[in-house]
Amino acid sequence: MTQRVKTEHIVEFKKSDAKQQIVFGEVYVPDCRDTDGNFMTAETIEKMAHDFLANNRNTQISKGHDGNADKGCVVESFIAREGDPDFIAGSWVVGVHVPDAKIWKSIEDGELTGFSIEGTGELIEEESK
Repeated sequence: MTQRVKTEHIVEFKKSDAKQQIVFGEVYVPDCRDTDGNFMTAETIEKMAHDFLANNRNTQISKGHDGNADKGCVVESFIAREGDPDFIAGSWVVGVHVPDAKIWKSIEDGELTGFSIEGTGELIEEESK
């Protein structure tokens, strides 16, 4: 059975570059349950990452899901490889440029600590083992 669902996933910042005002985080980690108890395979995550860029969604960054997609831009996007010192292999990682000085200060001050990813997808029931 498949079901279309809206989901939200919290992503902590793992790295930042103050000079360029870019923060980095794993959008999704393979085979790791999210806050809704769901998970994705590395293959599904890679497809999601490619679709995100292919559909020009890199500027759809808002603050607190306020609907104002003017708070940043995904400037780096990659699938973490084995041996990556910062990110879990198979994860989709993004780097978001945050041009707004007030928002960047809230990141530096530790008030904003991560991304909240919102999207829709197909929920597929796990097979019983």
